[in-house]
Amino acid sequence: MDPTSPAATVLDEVAGWAGITTQPTARGATAILFEGHELGHVHANRGTLDLPLPADRRPDVLEAGRAKEWFSGWVTKQIASRADADDGIAMLRESYDALRAPLASGARNQP
Repeated sequence: MDPTSPAATVLDEVAGWAGITTQPTARGATAILFEGHELGHVHANRGTLDLPLPADRRPDVLEAGRAKEWFSGWVTKQIASRADADDGIAMLRESYDALRAPLASGARNQP
């Protein structure tokens, strides 16, 4: 992967977030994981970021033109520029923060 590509920008940024790991997928993408939950994956060869979004977030993202419907609750975002990368990072951050919120409140330690 070109280290200056928008795809590399996305991966470099999110890899620094606490608890984030990345791993290659069977289809040649790089998955972005937090606590076993996939936040999305980057296809560097296609310049796309695919993300699962909950039903309460997906319509706003689609209506704003930030991404396109992909399949079964997932959206896909073209990341052809730094602005695209920044917007993709923002969407990943929203998902990351939503997953971290229960951990921060201690909800995970409750029976």
